[in-house]
Amino acid sequence: MSPYGRSAINISVRVWSSMACVFVCLAVLVVRLWYLQIEQGAFFRDKSENNRLRTLYIPAARGLILDRNGEVLVRNRPSFNVELVAEDSPDPKQTVQDLALLVGEDPALLQERLTKIGKRRRFEPKLLLRDVSRDVVAQISAQRHRLPGVTISVVPARDYPYGESSAHVLGYIREVSGEQLKSQAFSGYMLGDLVGQYGIESDLERYLRGERGTQEVVVNAFGNKIGEAFRSPDQPGSNVTLTIDRRSQMAADEALQGHKGAVVLMDLSNGDILALASSPRYHPGVFTSELAKGVWAALIDPKENRLSNRALQGVFPPGSVFKIFVAAAALSEGVVTPKEKIRCPGYLKFGKRSFKCHKHSGHGPVNLFEAIVQSCDVYFYTVGQRLGVDRIHHYAADLFGFGEKTGLVDDDEKEGTIPSTAWKEAYFKNPEDKKWYPGETLPVSIGQGAVATTPIQVAHSLAAVLNGGRLVKPRLVKKIVAGDGRVLESAPDQAQVQRTADIDPAILAQLKDAMVGVVEDKRGTGHRAALPKEFGIGVGGKTGTAQVASRESGIKDEDHAWFAGFAPADQPRVVVVALVENGGHGGVVAAPIARKVLAAYFRVPDEIEAAPKPKQRPAKSPKPVVAPATVAAQGRATGEG
Repeated sequence: MSPYGRSAINISVRVWSSMACVFVCLAVLVVRLWYLQIEQGAFFRDKSENNRLRTLYIPAARGLILDRNGEVLVRNRPSFNVELVAEDSPDPKQTVQDLALLVGEDPALLQERLTKIGKRRRFEPKLLLRDVSRDVVAQISAQRHRLPGVTISVVPARDYPYGESSAHVLGYIREVSGEQLKSQAFSGYMLGDLVGQYGIESDLERYLRGERGTQEVVVNAFGNKIGEAFRSPDQPGSNVTLTIDRRSQMAADEALQGHKGAVVLMDLSNGDILALASSPRYHPGVFTSELAKGVWAALIDPKENRLSNRALQGVFPPGSVFKIFVAAAALSEGVVTPKEKIRCPGYLKFGKRSFKCHKHSGHGPVNLFEAIVQSCDVYFYTVGQRLGVDRIHHYAADLFGFGEKTGLVDDDEKEGTIPSTAWKEAYFKNPEDKKWYPGETLPVSIGQGAVATTPIQVAHSLAAVLNGGRLVKPRLVKKIVAGDGRVLESAPDQAQVQRTADIDPAILAQLKDAMVGVVEDKRGTGHRAALPKEFGIGVGGKTGTAQVASRESGIKDEDHAWFAGFAPADQPRVVVVALVENGGHGGVVAAPIARKVLAAYFRVPDEIEAAPKPKQRPAKSPKPVVAPATVAAQGRATGEG
């Protein structure tokens, strides 16, 4: 073969080899393009869109909470949250470290929050700091170039124009917990959402929360917003109007300052709660941002128990306030007449024991009116002995509602205890302890022994005495109004009567007259509850001083001070109950608190000296008294009214 032929063949082989290589490369490119465009097209399209479009959630403003006159008790304010979009940061851990150093936070704490947030969608912001100050916002904004992925969001936060006032009624909101998110009741909530955790904020969460909105925003390569693609507006929550009268509520809060105790002011005709105060209080605003360990420790300190609503959850012996209901039983059962006089020498001898009256020299012969006015213990020891514990239980529990929840709230209220022979048999395990002894009835007849109740129960039951025996369900919510003005719920004009005690109206009138005497009679124990005479608003009521023994040591503590009253005296409109835990004498400490609340409600000046602070005196060591588990502090066998 000629050299020319061999050369042509070599060239042809090289050409074909080159063409084959080009074909293979083209085939690979085609296959790759097919894979990217067809097989993985949806994936990369979604990824591209996620880098360009971000879905932001717009928190809804919670509904306002107002008092009965339309004054705002809880409103909203703008707050700033610091968030991190981890996908926009080359090194999220380093970014969090830099952020912590910039704003003075613990880097380890922020890293822990970042890792605890849990699974979220790509490019979804992760909350690092809630409700930061404007200074922190300025610091972060000035250093944005050093904090890739860090964003500031503006969200509504709760604001309390009257500070701690009404705290136990209003409650507070806090971030939804992991446990709550697992329950059906919190379906639709997300990590980071703020929900009502206590009080009205919790009870009416479904109305107050509103509906979150969504926003599709267009971002550039740096994650900065450059436009908006779509918006679904948020729907604000409904406004809630309470039955609370702000002026009366603030007067109750101020009157309790420095005390542990509670105040209840109730419209006896329809059950509207006009004031519901508990002390010590807390500021609901502390829950809107990160809660420091020291703050939380102070809130749960068992000595202060600030989070407990003593008006509903505090269970105490009522002392001589209970005598009103024992008197109703005694007159109804005919074991005593209004005019019958019982001699009080200062004690009642029963078996081997002497049950003392608070007035050691005795009251002498007293009838029903005088016994209530002067709060004579011996008189009520005697009629209680005649009645027996089961008849006392029947009138107090079955007719007047003691020992059961009033129905004001769903879960937080305590029931208390009204003893009976059946109660003791069921309560105690030791057969020897199950029998009821006649001597145990005597302390019960003056509201001590195993008797335990809450301030709201006392108001509830006293209202029934003044309402002709009608036990009216108390209520806190007047109406709920949606953002568009629709009334979703409204309290009926008529009171909800739970039951009516079948008691002679003449007996109830006698009890009312005696309670007016407690305040207006010169011998009365409650004259410090009287309003200035020039305004013509008479006050009636009953004082109570319940002696208590510490459950831990059995050593006698300072007495609990009570006053349960009403006004005006001639045509009662409201019932007021004041309790001061370990405060001393009811007529000295609790009665002035009740007067201040009544003065605020009736808009009359109160120029009388404020109630004294609790006294500290050396404790004596009487014989300890066994208390049931439901009783916060066990009443002893004697006590002044």
